[in-house]
Amino acid sequence: MRRWMFILLLIGLLALTGCDGDKDKDSNTDQEPSATAFVPTPLPPTWTPSPEGFVASDTPSPTPREIQEGEPGALTGGSPFPATWTPGRRPTVTPRYTASPIPPTDPPAATWTPQPDYCYTLQIVSEDVRISVGQDVEVSWIPIERYPDYLFSVRNPSGEIVFQEIVKGKTTMLIPGKTFTNAGGYAWEVWPLDEQGNQTCFSTSRDIIVSF
Repeated sequence: MRRWMFILLLIGLLALTGCDGDKDKDSNTDQEPSATAFVPTPLPPTWTPSPEGFVASDTPSPTPREIQEGEPGALTGGSPFPATWTPGRRPTVTPRYTASPIPPTDPPAATWTPQPDYCYTLQIVSEDVRISVGQDVEVSWIPIERYPDYLFSVRNPSGEIVFQEIVKGKTTMLIPGKTFTNAGGYAWEVWPLDEQGNQTCFSTSRDIIVSF
């Protein structure tokens, strides 16, 4: 008896449970889901849609403005300077240093001492002579009264002394022909000597033209 009562009670509980589940299912089906309205963000007032195919550059370049004549940076009758041009200072030129030439120092000129008037009495008697190679020649001069001795010399065309002799108490000299070995211009000179044998006053000379 108790067993049947327990079974009946269990069946009743199951029936009640089934009804509550259907009610909950029906209530879930009839309820509508809640939704939040989407509000778009407004665009900036200056924004303009790009045309189709437009590709933006990495760095936008400013559009140059044509400079009118009379404005700073414009040239009259020519092309205007770019907008970013700034006039600069003209480069300064540094002159290259040039050393001033130093003129060479010339040795002082020899001082000339006026000679006494008697020195000018020495004169050559004969003029320039012409001889052949190996020919003897005699020359003469007018001496200075106070100087009886003279230094007699002969120079060849190269300026070398080829004959020299001290003449005492006479005013002529015979030059031997062996002195004239080559053709050309030779020169002979006499120079007065004082009592000590020193050359004094000045010498005088003439030419001897030698040919073959």
